[in-house]
Amino acid sequence: MRIENIKQRFSVLEYVLLLLCFSICLAGAILLPTEMCPDEDARSNIIYWMVDKGTLPTGDEPETMMLSETLNYGFSYALRPFLPAMISAVFVKIATLFTGSARVLLAIRLCSVFSITGCCYLCLLLGRRLFNRRSSALLFAAIVCFQPQVMYLGMYHNNDAMSLLAVCMMLYFLVDGYSKRWPVKSCIGLAVSFSIGLLTYYSIYGWILMSILFLVVSVIMDRGIPKRSSLILKRGALIAGICLLLAGWFFIRNAILHDGDFFGIAYEEASRARIEAMGYKMYQYVCPRRDGYSMLEFFRMKDYEWFWMSAKSFVGVFSSMTIYLPSALYGIYSAVFVCGVLLAVSVMVRRRPCRRDGLLMIMMAGSVIINIALHFWQSYARDYQPQGRYVISTVLLLGYLIAYGMDNTSLSLRESGEKKAVALHPAAALTLVWLLLFAWACIGTMSKMLQ
Repeated sequence: MRIENIKQRFSVLEYVLLLLCFSICLAGAILLPTEMCPDEDARSNIIYWMVDKGTLPTGDEPETMMLSETLNYGFSYALRPFLPAMISAVFVKIATLFTGSARVLLAIRLCSVFSITGCCYLCLLLGRRLFNRRSSALLFAAIVCFQPQVMYLGMYHNNDAMSLLAVCMMLYFLVDGYSKRWPVKSCIGLAVSFSIGLLTYYSIYGWILMSILFLVVSVIMDRGIPKRSSLILKRGALIAGICLLLAGWFFIRNAILHDGDFFGIAYEEASRARIEAMGYKMYQYVCPRRDGYSMLEFFRMKDYEWFWMSAKSFVGVFSSMTIYLPSALYGIYSAVFVCGVLLAVSVMVRRRPCRRDGLLMIMMAGSVIINIALHFWQSYARDYQPQGRYVISTVLLLGYLIAYGMDNTSLSLRESGEKKAVALHPAAALTLVWLLLFAWACIGTMSKMLQ
């Protein structure tokens, strides 16, 4: 049994959580100095180019490359998907009508503000379909959006915030499509979310792959659907066609501009070589594979530094990986994650999840494994960057498992007649604790970036 009417209006608490998410992201977007925002300058150059020139950059323009007197990376982010920059350029263009200047920092950051707020909204909607109580839906949205690193991503211009929004959209339309046996409307929504993901970040492509598998397997397993093979082909063709229309142009354009390089990765390496040949002093990438380390040696080097740095920055490390939360906070967040996952596992052992929940967990777990594997390979084989924001979509799996465990535990209490003995619903209590943890992080650490 799920929440009775998923279309009923949000409760006061749900509106408060949504407004709180938007207000905090907006305040950070207004107050956060650019020097506290990694890569924002380099990505903003693409926005300025589009606003000034009225065209999309190719990635060869010196104005869009990361070149300076002190630090040179030798390539442009225009070689990679940059949908957030395109959207921000629209906001900036609107702002120029009132200010006359293209360098309006708030307009540049609005895309991230709306992305994380959108995540909160979609998580609340998802919670209504996934859980038995509204307090569990509230907990799910709080865990996903009020993790310090997630909220930080909603304060400045980056691609990570919109990539998280794209994954939230995928999950929503997967659950919606499953419950309605894959109508055209749900498949169109899924295709749009795929397109946003394709044009935002390579790291979430595993979510797209696993979403497709979820659709196919769910149809095959549903004996109530007539002509299942035909439905898979029709819906697959619809999704592929929309993705080709909305996102395919970028990769075709890349291939035309850069000698058949659809993803721009090989051309990025060639760009670095050309810039270095021009006499620029280049940033020296740390590449364990190039330095002769095996993957096991890399993982174990410096007492598992890659693992611990990735884990900490997944929870929250700010600026250029220089501002840390108190050690106690990392310990508490880790304890909540571990205990929440163990609770979910124990619930699944006692009460086998329904087919939809089981498929969803497998799909999300597979997506996270692919995401983490890509992050590991990137740090090992290309550029050592143990940053948790590259695997930030993992928070959706953790949030779901914690809320699932709490939701089904509270259901067991209700079924056993112990409801009156519970002064505060467990999911509501954990939501309050989670928000207090975020307040501690925000007041004690994140506020330092505003000084």
